[in-house]
Amino acid sequence: MTSPNDSARRDAERWGRHAELLCVIRLRLTGWRILSRRLTAARGSGQGEIDIVARRGKVLAFIEVKARSRRDEGLAAVTPHQQQRLARAAASFLGRRTDLAALDVRFDVMVVGPGVVPYHLADAWRPSF
Repeated sequence: MTSPNDSARRDAERWGRHAELLCVIRLRLTGWRILSRRLTAARGSGQGEIDIVARRGKVLAFIEVKARSRRDEGLAAVTPHQQQRLARAAASFLGRRTDLAALDVRFDVMVVGPGVVPYHLADAWRPSF
């Protein structure tokens, strides 16, 4: 038997996947090439998951997607701890993809709310590698 928490978790997961798809569509329409989605590091590595890795010209963006009812809630949901985990995952990715080493790397956040176009905050933070 499933609990109400399981149902809520599935609904949140479904909404998050839908939000990622909306972001991918917006990125492609604005000239970005998607290099990876749901990029995960090894379990237990503390590196987390990067929702979208995209490239446009000489810019390589590691993009965190947040599905929230308000934009400010989505932006606040990317905590410093999560930023560190994403930076470690990005460094690991770049270590495997040396062909991308010369690109300008940045970390973006995209927030998707009900009935609105995804909001894209470019260069949301700068990690220290």
